[in-house]
Amino acid sequence: MADSNKIHISETLEKGLNILNLFNEHHQGLRLSEISKLLRVNKTSIYRYLNTYCKLGYLRKDSKTKLFKLGPRTVALAYTFIQGSDLVDIVKPIVDRAYLKLRVHIDVGLLHGDSIYALYRRENKDTIHFRHFTRGSGLHFLASGKAALAFLPEAEQIEFIDRLPLEKKTAKTLTDKNDLLAELQKIKEKGYSLNNEEFLPGLIALGAPLINHHTARVQGAISFDAATSRYTWEQFEREYALPLVELAKELSLVLPVS
Repeated sequence: MADSNKIHISETLEKGLNILNLFNEHHQGLRLSEISKLLRVNKTSIYRYLNTYCKLGYLRKDSKTKLFKLGPRTVALAYTFIQGSDLVDIVKPIVDRAYLKLRVHIDVGLLHGDSIYALYRRENKDTIHFRHFTRGSGLHFLASGKAALAFLPEAEQIEFIDRLPLEKKTAKTLTDKNDLLAELQKIKEKGYSLNNEEFLPGLIALGAPLINHHTARVQGAISFDAATSRYTWEQFEREYALPLVELAKELSLVLPVS
């Protein structure tokens, strides 16, 4: 029997959107050959999509480097989402209030597919020079990613990890599946995750899951980030672990049914 979810979607549109989905903090510029290789689609097909996106303003091509980059219409679309999203309207006042009290970098991310997407971010002066994720596909090296993974149902968690490439971002990134599973068990027992420079050197973080109280399912996660120049790891955990968990609970209560 055909997959009912596939019957009513446009595979052509899906392929085109997969191209836009490649552009993130790790891939801010890509060549035609790189896009073709990443998506395993022939260059001729990819070129037609790229040419269309450039003509419409969703992508632009650098004439010197031949790199394709996000265009002004994509940026405008993202800005419109941030300004008009009901989810942002829900979490923003809660996060802003927490930030004014705690003075720490706060990220709110939502799970979709195999990635976590930044929904709202309140930066602090000690972390503003770091390049933070907008779409995190490597959940194993993000505090929010590990927090979300830890609270997935066991079978779903294992399937998810099997799909992850377990890329090594820094010398401290966990890349062994068994080590990661053991870490996730500890996170579930504690209620929050620890990230000791596993994503970026000099950046430490704590993460806690967002569990929708309507469905009891993990919908995303939040993280508190800080620079090692400001805190030792022990100081950061001692000062912020409890406020992090409390904020995650507060946000979980207001999430709508997804």
